Amino acid sequence: VNAQGEEMLDLDQALDALEGFDVKKARAVELRYFLGCTAEETADILQVSKATIDRELRFTRSWLIQRLNPGAAAPPSV
Repeated sequence: VNAQGEEMLDLDQALDALEGFDVKKARAVELRYFLGCTAEETADILQVSKATIDRELRFTRSWLIQRLNPGAAAPPSV
């Protein structure tokens, strides 16, 4: 498995872990980043507000960065 393949496996494992404690956040990532839905479309599908999706994706992005790069500093809040 090459480096890119290992990174994809790591991401898949991290998303599985995320789904284990918060299915809605995992679905938001899948809809937004893998299926290309807009934030508004993601909010409609998950039946939450766009503000909720924005907050959940900010949290999830930080969580994934920390999970995939344990020694990395947390990204600045937006």
